[in-house]
Amino acid sequence: MKKSMLKKHDLFKIVGIAILVVALLTWIIPVGQYTGSEMYVGDINRLGVANLFFTSIYSLSTMLYQVTFLLILGGFYALLSSIDAYKGFIQTIVKKLKGKELPFIAITSFVFAGLTSIFSQAYVLMLFVPFFITIILNLKMDKITALCTTFGSILVGLLGATFSSYVYGYVNSYFGITYLTEIITKVAIFALTLVLFNFFNLLHAKEVLKKKGKDEIAEDKFGIVIDDKKSKSTKKSVSIWPLIIVLGFVVVIQLIGYINWSDSFNVGIFDKFHEWLLGIKIGDHAIFSYILGTSDVGVVTAFGKWPLFNIQIIMILASIILAIIYKVGFDELIEKFIEGAKKMSRIVLLLVLIYMVFVITNLSPIVPTIVDWIVGLTKHFNIYLASLASFIASVLNIDIDFVAYSVGPYLAAKAGDFASLSALITTAMHGFASFFAPTSAILMIGLAYLNIPYKDWMKYIWRFLVGLLVGLLIIFTIVRYL
Repeated sequence: MKKSMLKKHDLFKIVGIAILVVALLTWIIPVGQYTGSEMYVGDINRLGVANLFFTSIYSLSTMLYQVTFLLILGGFYALLSSIDAYKGFIQTIVKKLKGKELPFIAITSFVFAGLTSIFSQAYVLMLFVPFFITIILNLKMDKITALCTTFGSILVGLLGATFSSYVYGYVNSYFGITYLTEIITKVAIFALTLVLFNFFNLLHAKEVLKKKGKDEIAEDKFGIVIDDKKSKSTKKSVSIWPLIIVLGFVVVIQLIGYINWSDSFNVGIFDKFHEWLLGIKIGDHAIFSYILGTSDVGVVTAFGKWPLFNIQIIMILASIILAIIYKVGFDELIEKFIEGAKKMSRIVLLLVLIYMVFVITNLSPIVPTIVDWIVGLTKHFNIYLASLASFIASVLNIDIDFVAYSVGPYLAAKAGDFASLSALITTAMHGFASFFAPTSAILMIGLAYLNIPYKDWMKYIWRFLVGLLVGLLIIFTIVRYL
C-alpha cells in the first residue's frame, strides 16, 4: 500500500526536486541582464525559504486562467459522464470503431497535432481530451496509448508549430520574423515529429491490442464503462442528438475562437464583424456592447483572439443547456461541478508547483547568464550550442512566451543573419523539452490525469526522443549550411 502511494505521488516528488534544484542554482549562478547582444552579469540573488513559499502564490496568480480552466473542465465532464445520452454516444462510437482502432489513433493524433500547430492557445485543446481518452480506453488500449494520442499529440503540434500565435506570437516579435518565415522547414519539422511519434505510438498500440492487456478504463477520471445491455435500453429512451448538437457547437466555437485569423492568416472578417457587432446602437446605446461586456478587460475580443477564459464561459453555458435538456436539477448540476473540480484538484496543485520553477527564475534571472555562458563558447553562431541553450532556457522557463521574453532578443542578436534559424531552434527545442522535462505542464497534466508514473513514461518515450533529436539537428544543419 505504501509503495503504491509513493508511486501515485511520484510526479510531485519529481517536480519538488526540480524546484529545489532551481532554487539552489540561485545560490550559485549570478543574475544576468542583456542589452542587445551584450550581457551584463550582476550579483548572486539567493532565494530563501520565505521566497519559495511566496513563489507558490506568485505561481497561482500567473496561471490562474489555466487553474480555472482545469476546474471547469472537470465539472463539465463530471456532468457529461452522468448523462445517459453521453453514455449512449460513447457506446455508439466505440461500437463503430471496433476493428478500426489503429486508423482511429492515427487520425485523432493528426487532428490534435494539426490544430495545436495553428491554434492561439494550447490548453484549449484539452477540451476534448477526456472524451477521446474514454473512447481509447473503452477500445481496450492502454493508458500510454491514450496519453500519446491526446496530450502527446498536443506536444507534437507545439514542437511542429506553423501558424500558432501561442508559439510564435512573442517569438516573431523578438526575433523579427513572420509566420511565413521558414515555413517549409516548420512543416518539415511538424511532419518529422508527427510521423516518428506515431510510428512508436501505433507500434505500441498494436502490441497492446495483440496481447489484450488489462482493462484500464478505471484509470480514467471521467470514464464510462460500456455495458451493451444497458446502453441498448438507454438509446431507446434518450436521444443523443441534442448532445451532439451542443458539443458540435462547442467544437465550432473552439475552432473559430482560437485560430488567430488576422495575424496568422491575414483574414480580417472576424475583426470587422466584432467591430460591427459592438458598434450596433439602439438610439445612443451600444446594445451588444452592454450585453457582451466591455473589451477593456481583454475578454470580449474578436474570434481568433480569444483568451483561455472565453472557452470556460462556453463550457459553463453548454453545461447549463445540457442540464436543461436532460433534466438535471440545479442542485445536481452544482454537485457534479464540485465533484469534477475535486477530481482535477490534484492536477491543479501539480500545475502550481510546476510554474514555481518559472517564478524562481523570474525573481532571480539566472537563465540569461546560463545562456550567455553556453552561446559565448564560440564567436560565431553555432546551431548545436544554440540548441543546448534553448533547451535549458525552455526547461527553466516552462512556456515558450517566457523563453522568448527572457532570452529571445539576446539569441536573435547573437545569431545575426541567422535570426530566423535561431527562432526555429528555440521553438523546436522548447517542444523537444516538453516531451520529458518535469517542468512540461501539458505532459505532467497528462501523466497526472491518467496516473502514469514518470518512470513508465520515460521507458516508453526515450527511443522517440533520441530519434527526434537526431532528426532536428540534421534539419538545423541543412538549413544552416546548405
